[in-house]
Amino acid sequence: MKTMMSGWAMIPAALALASCGGGGGEDQAAAPVNRSMPETGAAAQVAQLDEGLRNGVFEKAIRDSGTACPSVTDSQRADIRPGVRGWKAQCNNGSAHLIEITPDGTANVTSRTD
Repeated sequence: MKTMMSGWAMIPAALALASCGGGGGEDQAAAPVNRSMPETGAAAQVAQLDEGLRNGVFEKAIRDSGTACPSVTDSQRADIRPGVRGWKAQCNNGSAHLIEITPDGTANVTSRTD
């Protein structure tokens, strides 16, 4: 099942969560080297969030897609399709989701449930 979340909902959430982060040091994890295109806009902002905040953004995107996700327990970088990097999010109810965040803040969520 593939659903999309509009940009108006993702950008404020990502920006609000990013502004809550405490004193970022220079030692944050770098983005993967194997990207074919650099991330921009909201996609870049989400990639810079710490894991807890990023998982919160993903929970909202998954729920807004109409899929149940009580809590995102893990998120990792993943190839969504050739040349497009996104995220794989795992929920504590056993569901897994691929999330692509476009530069305008739209979250494309593709869900797999058991």
